[in-house]
Amino acid sequence: MAELPRPAERAAALDDAGFPGYAMGAAADAIGVTPAFLRAAEAAGLFDIARSSGGHRRYSRDDLHRADRARRLVDDGIRMDAAVRIVTLEYQLAAAHAMIDVLRRKAGPSKRGGSRQE
Repeated sequence: MAELPRPAERAAALDDAGFPGYAMGAAADAIGVTPAFLRAAEAAGLFDIARSSGGHRRYSRDDLHRADRARRLVDDGIRMDAAVRIVTLEYQLAAAHAMIDVLRRKAGPSKRGGSRQE
């Protein structure tokens, strides 16, 4: 369970896409789904939900983006488990591309001559 930020850190939480600031009803309304859809996405492994001290589910903006992508796939006729796998792979691929970009910047300009084609 993710801890809610201490008072001095609350302003930073507003900018943190990973901060679990949405209750289930607000999260469902934000992406146009039912709470049951969010529970099904969680059960299928789309995300690990943070919980408040009272045990209520809390969602981050990142969670909502993942759930919204899964919703679009489900709306296109893909089963929830397959949609979750697709979304997970898309996020892994995006993270890998980001890491490649970081490593390229760290390595500096290419030692090879000529222009590089991708």
